[in-house]
Order: sequence, then C-alpha cells, then structure tokens
Amino acid sequence: MIRSASPALSDAKSWQRRASPLARAAWAAYVLLIVYAGLAPWSGWRDLGVSPSAFIDAPLPRHVTTFDLVVNVLGYLPFGALLVLALHPGVRGPAAWVVAVLASAMLAGSIEALQTYLPRRVPSNLDLATNVTGAAVGALLVLPFASSLIDRGRLAQLRARWFLRESSVLLVLLALWPAAQLAPASMLFGNGELLDLQINLTADFDAADFVLAEALVVVAAMLAAGLTLAAVMHTGAPRVVLLLGFIGAALLARSFAYATAFGPERAFIWLTPGAVGGLCLGALALLVAAHGRPRAVYGAAWLAALVWLAAVNVLPENPYNAHWLAQFRPGRLAHFHSVALWLAAAWPWLLLVGLAVLPWLRRSGLRRAG
Repeated sequence: MIRSASPALSDAKSWQRRASPLARAAWAAYVLLIVYAGLAPWSGWRDLGVSPSAFIDAPLPRHVTTFDLVVNVLGYLPFGALLVLALHPGVRGPAAWVVAVLASAMLAGSIEALQTYLPRRVPSNLDLATNVTGAAVGALLVLPFASSLIDRGRLAQLRARWFLRESSVLLVLLALWPAAQLAPASMLFGNGELLDLQINLTADFDAADFVLAEALVVVAAMLAAGLTLAAVMHTGAPRVVLLLGFIGAALLARSFAYATAFGPERAFIWLTPGAVGGLCLGALALLVAAHGRPRAVYGAAWLAALVWLAAVNVLPENPYNAHWLAQFRPGRLAHFHSVALWLAAAWPWLLLVGLAVLPWLRRSGLRRAG
C-alpha cells in the first residue's frame, strides 16, 4: 500500500517551488542601472579603429587606487546576490553561482567593450575582473539563504512582524533617504531646498550661528525621517536597532559620496561641529520620542518635517563649507549625480505626502481586516 505524502512533506514541496517576482524585477532594474552608469554619458560615440576586445589583454592600468577597486567590487555585489534570488527555484545551489558569475562576466565585458567607442570612458581588464569578483562574492553570500528568504518567506515574515501592513509606500520612500545623501549640500541632511526662500542673513551670521543652524537642520531631519519609520513599526519591533541602522545607512552614503568626490582621506569632512552636535542631540531625542504613543510619534514626525523644510529653505548656506562644495567632483557617481540632486530636493516633500496618506492607508487596512 502506497501512503500519501504527509502534510509536512507536501508543505515542504510547495515552498520549494516558490519564485520571487520582486527579486526578478529588482535584478532587472539593477541591470539597467549598471548599463546606464557604465555607458554614460551616452554621447560622442566614435570609432578609433581599436578592437572592442583589445582591453582584455592590454597592460594593467598604471594609476589604480584601492578605493577604485573596492567601488568596482561593491558595485556588482547586488548583481550577483539579486541574480541568485531571481533564478530561484529554477536554478539553485552551485549552478546558480556559476550562472551569476558568467552573467556578470558577459554584462561587464560587454560594457567595457562598448566603452571603446565612448570618448570619456576607458575600458579596463581590471575593471572587468573586479566587477566579476563582486558578483561572485554577492552570489556566494546570498546562496545559503535563498531558500529561507524566498521559499519560506522569512523577509515577508519579518516585515509583517515589525511593520504595519499598510506601510509599504512609506518603507520604499524611507529606503531612498540614504541615496539622497549622495548629493552635495552645505549642511548635513540639508535636503528639500525647492522654494528658494533663503533670507540673506549671511552677514548677520557668525561661525557659532552656522553651527547652531546646521545642528537644527540635522536634528529636525533625524526626527522627521526616524519618527516616520517608528510610526509604522509594531510595538515588538527592535526600534533602537532599526533606527540606528537607518541613520547609519544615511551617514555611510554621505561618507561614500565625499570619499568619491574628494578622496578617501576626506570621507568625513562633512562631520562639522554643527553636524556632530546635531547627530548627538538628534539621536538622543529620536530614541526617546520613538517610544511614545503611535499618534504622538506620528504628530512629532509631521512637526519635525515642517521644521526641517522651513529651516532648509530659509537659512542661508554655510559659507564655511562653500570651498569644499566648489571642489565637489562626483567622480564615479557623476552619472547618478543629477538623480541624486533631484532626490535630495524632493525627498522631504515626498515624505510629507507619505505622512499625509498614512492615516488613509490605515483606515483602508482596518476596513479590509474587518
């Protein structure tokens, strides 16, 4: 007599067959981003009579920094990781790693070959090698967790455990805040300058006043972004860890932008006295306020966002940082520079929109649950 499969075995087979459309969409979007960055500025194409494959056996570049190599590796880490998740469950295990490595070699090699026809790009076999290395490492890091992340829905479980169901829009928006820090500004977190209402108070401001002004902007920004994140958390979520990680990601992006523009040794020149004071005060205020009642946290996020936008659009630019901004060269971020500038200007305003629709989303969620 043949016994039917047990429910546990049946469930195991069902989750083993699960695919992730989100992972596939994210991988496709990242490929487009790599292609756009690799072939920018997309103008001035010309044929110099050089074979597009000549870079493969060309001598290694003479001027190479460790920072450049690290950027090349990190740029392709998500490619390999997302491809492993996108291939699941059709291709798993070592086969998925091999596909990720070969796909990265084909993509990076094609981009380097096409750079032969671009005036401001120089194809390099070292870039190809480091890109493939990054993809291989990214694929290797995520390979052991592909099944638990996709088949068993661990990420979805964590999201349901930590965040409100109707928070998806705000979570996506909050995830873009670190990217907004890639744009240069005279103050840390000086995002949202759209109205051009700055009052000409520079002559009346001394160095101490600019320190206080920057501290105000930093505190307001941390409270606006951090309390918005806290407002969509469940009570049992690890608030301190999530909030500190959120702020840390924004500061890391800031340091990366400055290291790329001014050199690795100047990655932290944005850490001015006003920024330091604002970070200390903002962290203390955020960790205390984030444990308040949900309605109070939501209202405080609104107030902080309004103060943030008012301060950024009214206070004059800090002239003590102007000489650094004048030297700003996006470097490897040049192709994303215009996007970063737009995002930095628009993000706080988009945050206000997200906060405005959150109560409506909550009411819709309650009606569906009822």
